[in-house]
Amino acid sequence: MKKILLILIIGISNLTFAQMETKLSGKIVDENLTCLFGVKITNLNSATESISDQNGRYEIIASENDTLEFQIVGLTTDKIKIEKPTQTRNLIMMNKDVNCLGAIWTEKQYRKANKRIKKQLKKLYKKAEKENVWKNSSC
Repeated sequence: MKKILLILIIGISNLTFAQMETKLSGKIVDENLTCLFGVKITNLNSATESISDQNGRYEIIASENDTLEFQIVGLTTDKIKIEKPTQTRNLIMMNKDVNCLGAIWTEKQYRKANKRIKKQLKKLYKKAEKENVWKNSSC
């Protein structure tokens, strides 16, 4: 009886774990709202990888608390922690380097530059929604 109960508990826990994984999909564009082809998406927790297609679309398996890394040459790498797995995760990638020349900046200058980038990204996401970028099948 104890063996049957143990097997049942293990089976239920495995079933619960399997349900937590989600196939995430989305679209990746640059700051001009042009689709990005060849973005490497890596699930840092499971080492699963994917590449965006010519329309900026991608799919990858992820679970709650996984971290996805988005990389493409010429743009700053983005890392996103998946707090609640949803079916869609869209992304605008841009060069977010605030001090590419290596000048000595104060903490205040860095905060100001990062605040400016966040504000710019917020405007871009609103513009993308307004122009229906995420739902367009092509670029």
